[in-house]
Amino acid sequence: MNLIKNMNIKSKLGILFSILCISIAILAYKAVNISEDNIETLKVVHSKSQAILSLQNKIITPLYSLRQLNQSLVMAPNKEIRKEIEKDLNKIIEKLDIDFENVKVYSPMLFEMWQSYKEHIFQTKKYLEEEFEEGAYINVTTVSKKQFDILVERLFFLQKQSLNNATVAYSEAVKKSKEIKLEVFISIALILCFAIVIGWFVSNNILTSIYKVQNGLNDFFKYLNDKTTKVSKIEIDGRDEFRQMATIINKNVAYIRINVEQNEALIKNATRVLENIESGNLGTRLTQNTNNVSLNELKNMINNMIGNLEEKIQKEINQRLQQEQILIQQSKLAAMGEMIGNIAHQWRQPLAQISAIHMNMKVTYDFEKFTKEYLDTKIKEANKLTSYMSQTIDDFQNFFKPQGEKELFSVEKACRDAYFIVESSLKYHGIDLSFDVKEDSEVLGYKNEFSQVILNLISNAKDIILERKTENPQINIEIKAGEHYAVVKVEDNAGGVKEDIIDKIFDPYFTTRHKTQGTGIGLYMAKNIIERNMHGFINVKNSEQGAIFIVKVSKKA
Repeated sequence: MNLIKNMNIKSKLGILFSILCISIAILAYKAVNISEDNIETLKVVHSKSQAILSLQNKIITPLYSLRQLNQSLVMAPNKEIRKEIEKDLNKIIEKLDIDFENVKVYSPMLFEMWQSYKEHIFQTKKYLEEEFEEGAYINVTTVSKKQFDILVERLFFLQKQSLNNATVAYSEAVKKSKEIKLEVFISIALILCFAIVIGWFVSNNILTSIYKVQNGLNDFFKYLNDKTTKVSKIEIDGRDEFRQMATIINKNVAYIRINVEQNEALIKNATRVLENIESGNLGTRLTQNTNNVSLNELKNMINNMIGNLEEKIQKEINQRLQQEQILIQQSKLAAMGEMIGNIAHQWRQPLAQISAIHMNMKVTYDFEKFTKEYLDTKIKEANKLTSYMSQTIDDFQNFFKPQGEKELFSVEKACRDAYFIVESSLKYHGIDLSFDVKEDSEVLGYKNEFSQVILNLISNAKDIILERKTENPQINIEIKAGEHYAVVKVEDNAGGVKEDIIDKIFDPYFTTRHKTQGTGIGLYMAKNIIERNMHGFINVKNSEQGAIFIVKVSKKA
């Protein structure tokens, strides 16, 4: 045992390998002998089995086919079918003549039986040629059948004999195989006993060293997770490679323990600094040192980042506020331009009517039919039109007036208010807008802002219809109520949004039009209003006709 302890691992494994090679060589020699004996045995069994299979395939099966064809020949309804059957019948007879000729060597009686049965078949054919069908039928069902049964019975007897011979050969092979197995088992048992004894001494020494190294490393890994765990030195007897490994591991574990303690102290220091940053205090810095170069670089980087973080945060806040103000201003300017355009459409007809009144008054005056009653009537008509125009300004002003507090409002009413703003513009361009109100509902939120979102969607639909010169332009607004949300769908028939940009249309400053025609902030502002202020969702998808914008607003916004 001491000799094995003092051996190096290479020598120990060499002993095990030598035992393995010797064992394999002995077993291989035995396996070759077994294979040669089995080959001879299988040849005998195979030859017997082939005799049985040959008798079945070459004689018995064709003989039954011959019997069926003979019966079919008698039962055939006309001569043409009989000729076809006779062709197949003659082919089988020719093949069976050859096979029975081979059988004649070891069974002359079987050959004579075949000749007798064949004569009955020829007799049946002769009766049919003489058109003596009754005689042919009797011959097939009586004399010929009896001769067929005698022939088949003899064949089955020969098949049974061949099967018995194969069984005997198989039994002898099984007996011999058992004897060889016993010999192999005895050889294996002896080899295993020798290998186990030697292998146990070698493997026990190796495994003992492995377990000691493993336990020492487990203690160290537990220490990494729980610093209260005690780490013991790895002690190994002998002079093999495991002792050298244990010595190296012990030195490295001691060095790593020191580094881990320093790193842990640095991490705790960093955690305290991050907690201060989270609470808004940017004045603390990392002070703990460590032997880890990367952690020291990280410490210096964090300290530098903290030094610049406050300045960058303030700068970023100022930039965001400035961008937000620009965005809001652009949105206001865009809305103002849209409002002026819609007012122009609303005023176009009243102005035309006022102009017509003036022309009518001039013509009446020229024809000297101008009276005080006529003047009063025309002044009333003009005042009525100017009142309508003034009311239009008030409606537009109230529509765009910002709201301070939330209110309960009807979704349908908010949508129709948005339609009122662009009604004249849509009619001027020949665009038909229809409402499909499944179920109206009231939501708590900012009515004017919601109406502005719907107005923006209608205006976008109008612009794309005009841009693409859509025939029979239509916009449909569907309103329905769900369990938790009120849903508004705005659909046009302008062909839809291109697939490569459909995910970008809600981004700020994204527009498919020239910068002089659009700022790209309308849908961005609509998304902010619905999702931030109304606790809802807005998205878009394409239908067969065009784009569908879906607005869902929480009833508890």
